[in-house]
Amino acid sequence: MKRLFGLVVVGFALLACKHNEGDSVVVTAEGTRLSSEAIDKDPLALLPANPVVLGWTNTQAFFGSAFGGEVNRLAAKYVPLGQEAGFVPQRDLRAMVGGVYSLAGADVVAVAQGDFNPDLIRGTADRHAMTPLGVPLVHSKYAGNDVYTAGNLGFTVVTTHTMLVGNETGMRRALDRIRDGRVRREVPEWMTKLMDNPQASMVFAGDLTNQPHVAAMARSVPFLNGLMNFRLLGNFQPPGINVAGTLSYPDPASAAAGANALRGVGQMAGAMNVLAIFGLGSPLQNLQVQSQDNDATFVMAVDGQSLVRLLAML
Repeated sequence: MKRLFGLVVVGFALLACKHNEGDSVVVTAEGTRLSSEAIDKDPLALLPANPVVLGWTNTQAFFGSAFGGEVNRLAAKYVPLGQEAGFVPQRDLRAMVGGVYSLAGADVVAVAQGDFNPDLIRGTADRHAMTPLGVPLVHSKYAGNDVYTAGNLGFTVVTTHTMLVGNETGMRRALDRIRDGRVRREVPEWMTKLMDNPQASMVFAGDLTNQPHVAAMARSVPFLNGLMNFRLLGNFQPPGINVAGTLSYPDPASAAAGANALRGVGQMAGAMNVLAIFGLGSPLQNLQVQSQDNDATFVMAVDGQSLVRLLAML
């Protein structure tokens, strides 16, 4: 989840705008260009199959929130692409959807949709040999695309309306799908259907079965013990973020234990608020948990102002 959130934050910062007409720069295995319309039509079709975690965000709603502005400010300070690349995310970025494919290491890619100027982005990126964080921005080529990476995270412009953001492995896997003519959905339908909820501005879903790292983390995060999958829906209404989630377990006893462990997290966050040392209140508010059959369900709110102050401090 932290890796996917980090990807979203960096992705917002790496995107640029201004619409230019033009075709895809990805060449298929037959040596022909796949049309921009075919690529832009369905971002989920570009994602590699069977993600461990899938996330989607309505970026217009995100940047309209209190902490969206803080993320934008931090991005302008620390990421090499900004106003000189025509970057106005509040205006030009519509949505991002991405997948995490391994909990053991960095294997993640997201598809950003909006209005982008590939030539302006490439020109700006080529002028930044070093990022503000001291990490070099490396330019390479793959499947006919210019790929830019800083460390192991980067971006590539696919069309004037589609950009890939992620680690190098994740981006190459998505470009391979275009090159090989495999632009079709291979993401579980139970994950994607969550995006149809008109009240949701963000969605996270994960299938954690056969993930040994989850069992290891359960020693310090007890509600992960036996967790099979999760579904989270959220919006960016007051007080900041509102989340409703379902955690699914193999049996009712495990679900009840998971619900109790989740209540304990909320109680501990209220009783031992280490952020108070820095003059900050706990962002977590109004956590309510219950269990039914094999599921533990919860709702909670996150205070936007506390989150803004925390982001600024970090």
